[in-house]
Amino acid sequence: MQCMNHRVTILLTIRADDRSGLVDFLRQALPLYESPGGIRVRLLQKLDDPRSFIEVIEYEDRATYEEDQVRIESQVEMRTCLETWRGLLAGPPIVESYYDVTDDLRT
Repeated sequence: MQCMNHRVTILLTIRADDRSGLVDFLRQALPLYESPGGIRVRLLQKLDDPRSFIEVIEYEDRATYEEDQVRIESQVEMRTCLETWRGLLAGPPIVESYYDVTDDLRT
């Protein structure tokens, strides 16, 4: 199945001891993260564990995802921002990538 035109969603399962620090950081980083357009970042907090989060990064399509991967690798500002983000975590993130095929259910 070819999924190039489907949305791409990245789920980053993370733990953070300082919720307010993480939220404050993401509030400031959000414009940079979403600046190319076609990217939306959300943060979910686990109901029964306030130190557990899922950061959701939604890309308009595969091309937007791939362009952002290049930006992450090549842009000093993005690399610096991600280093700061990692410093807020209580361990390495678990990264999962998905195509959103929901629209295929309605065709």
